[in-house]
Amino acid sequence: MNLMIMEIYEALKVNPSITALVDETQINMYESEEDLDTSKPFILIVPLGPSTNSYFGGDTPLSKQFTYQVNVEAIDLITTKEISHAIQKELWEMGYGQLSGGLDEYFKETKRFVEAKRYRKNTKLNDVAYY
Repeated sequence: MNLMIMEIYEALKVNPSITALVDETQINMYESEEDLDTSKPFILIVPLGPSTNSYFGGDTPLSKQFTYQVNVEAIDLITTKEISHAIQKELWEMGYGQLSGGLDEYFKETKRFVEAKRYRKNTKLNDVAYY
């Protein structure tokens, strides 16, 4: 069995457009590390629920559906947008489409720009070996 969130995590960690702006230690899943350096840009990959079965043949699921939100935070607006755009391109290549909703805000309390986008993917038919 494979973990889809790990596939995303690994893809973001090696994408040259992303690694040029974000240190590998600043990419996290589910929640940020307690010792995260918030003075640097960071990425958080959050599942928006468990995977679901989709496309059925009789009583057998033929595909899995995954939905994630990927948050980007940085002190600089342009850096935030560049990272978010690179993530969007990487996830597109992985078969994810962007959903409506999300966030594009500046938070005075943290003095950080935040862009959060939601993505969804169905695996190929008969590719259901995922958690």
